Amino acid sequence: MKRVCVVLVTYNRLPCLKKVLQGIKAQNHQVAQIFIFDNDSSDGTNEYLKENGFQIITNSSELANVSNDQFGICFRSSENLGGAGGFANAIKMAKELESDYLWIMDDDVYPEPDCLEILLDKMEKKHVQAVIPSRNDENYQDLVCLNIDFADFRKFWTWWRKQPAKYPLDKDQYFVSDMPFEGPLLQTELVRKIGEPDQGFFLEYDDSDYAQRILKHSKIVYATNAILHRQLAKKTATNATKKKEPYSWRMYYTLRNNIIFDRRYGKNWAVRKVSPRLLLLQTLATSIRDGHLKQNAPLIFKAYSDGIHERMGKRVDPDY
Repeated sequence: MKRVCVVLVTYNRLPCLKKVLQGIKAQNHQVAQIFIFDNDSSDGTNEYLKENGFQIITNSSELANVSNDQFGICFRSSENLGGAGGFANAIKMAKELESDYLWIMDDDVYPEPDCLEILLDKMEKKHVQAVIPSRNDENYQDLVCLNIDFADFRKFWTWWRKQPAKYPLDKDQYFVSDMPFEGPLLQTELVRKIGEPDQGFFLEYDDSDYAQRILKHSKIVYATNAILHRQLAKKTATNATKKKEPYSWRMYYTLRNNIIFDRRYGKNWAVRKVSPRLLLLQTLATSIRDGHLKQNAPLIFKAYSDGIHERMGKRVDPDY
């Protein structure tokens, strides 16, 4: 039987964590192990996992003493390393466990019982080492990214570079160029070959960067019928007249990592050099339009400077 280890990152979402664990345990194809990276939660996550049979470790060296038959393992971090740091460290440790596949996910998703079964089937039939589920449901429409245009410098926002599949989706699978860390199934052999994600992103773009690294070794298949729900997704009505708020710390990481992503994968000098400048000008102009230039400008210039100099890691404190 194919041995699958779930790799899950959590932070202060115990109700969501309980539900995703329920979904994992209900899979038609039984998982062999669950490895959780706890980003220093303070909501009782650690206590809950311990009460439910998880072995808690606080140092990666302790993995050597964990039995291969131990179903649940939780690494408790002494600090919040962000989403990128969580996934990087979780995957780094989990790839050393005895598994054939790593099923990677966040703490706020929920897989249908046949999700893993379908992913494994698609991987085998399409002869790939990476496959991702569909996150489509009544509250969310997935972006199925068929290609990313790294040649047009005018598409300075990454989401402008992405070529999405048209809805309604009429194929059982699509070959894609991007993926979120919400349900990808990867062969452990592939992960050991390419290493862990780049935790320097801290938040956002670590998954897109990892997808580009995967594509050097394998195609990535989107399995249309393998459903994984986003628990916190909600339908929101668009309101063009809604007042725009000043940029937050999250926008810093979005801007900085957008620039780093372009400079890392841009196919020509214009994408690597001109696109970041266009992004800078556009965000400044938008801030003027919305009346937030004074609040936004320091964050924008810091993100731009850090991006072009590839100063990565946690450089702005999150306000969770």
